[in-house]
Amino acid sequence: MSRPRRDNDRTEPHYTATNPHEHNTTRPERPHARRTYATPHPDVVAAAEFLLTQPDAHLYRRHYLELITYTPNADGTTTPDYTAAENYLLTTAAKRRKTLARDSTPTDR
Repeated sequence: MSRPRRDNDRTEPHYTATNPHEHNTTRPERPHARRTYATPHPDVVAAAEFLLTQPDAHLYRRHYLELITYTPNADGTTTPDYTAAENYLLTTAAKRRKTLARDSTPTDR
């Protein structure tokens, strides 16, 4: 005969304590499973948002994705390198803004 199940039964293998000082039977994450990613600089985000509003945004996006490189790590995983892609966004957005500003200013004749 099985014993009745209780919500606070700490002998069951799936039990996870809500109090951090109590015993926790769940396995901790493996170190390589915890990935952290740095957020892009706000200027890069602004450049990307600006370029995505342009009529040829698909071309900018495609080239950006082509510039992302992946570096293999010692443990067999890869780390993405966004340096070239982010520089592309910054320079392209600056050029595009300059072109739009030049085209929108009235010319003196």
